[in-house]
Amino acid sequence: MDQLELDWFHGPAVCLDVRHVAPGEFIRRADLEQALARSGLSIPRGGTVLLYTGHYGRTFPRPAYNERHPGLDREATEWLADQGAVNIGIDCPSVDVEPHKGEEWKPAHTVCRERGVLNTENLGDLSPVAGKAFYYMGLPLRIRGATAGPIRAVAILNLPG
Repeated sequence: MDQLELDWFHGPAVCLDVRHVAPGEFIRRADLEQALARSGLSIPRGGTVLLYTGHYGRTFPRPAYNERHPGLDREATEWLADQGAVNIGIDCPSVDVEPHKGEEWKPAHTVCRERGVLNTENLGDLSPVAGKAFYYMGLPLRIRGATAGPIRAVAILNLPG
């Protein structure tokens, strides 16, 4: 965490509403494209894409929060990276589906590692920003040698100018 560029942790962002994807199912490229079309948004090159699944609101703080949730498949994660996303965030414990399904173990994490894309997990209630564009900040603690760590995520809506 201490070696990553801080620019990856703040900048223009969109939140895509994919809450129609059932717990335990993959969020696919078509789901992302439909969410973009419904919102009229575009993915900011070099920006952040948050995924509102509704999982946090349905399950937190019960044990079910960790047991079954949607997550990105490989193609959807590659597509987000191809669109210019440098950070993918989600309101679930992982950007990968739980329980695991498919041939590849943790395809979203694998693509993020291959493409140099951050993933931000365990975000709280994203409903206030679903379908919106905003300025995102999720600055990490500077923990030497860590591969993950806590952040304080904020969305700044309606910036002047």
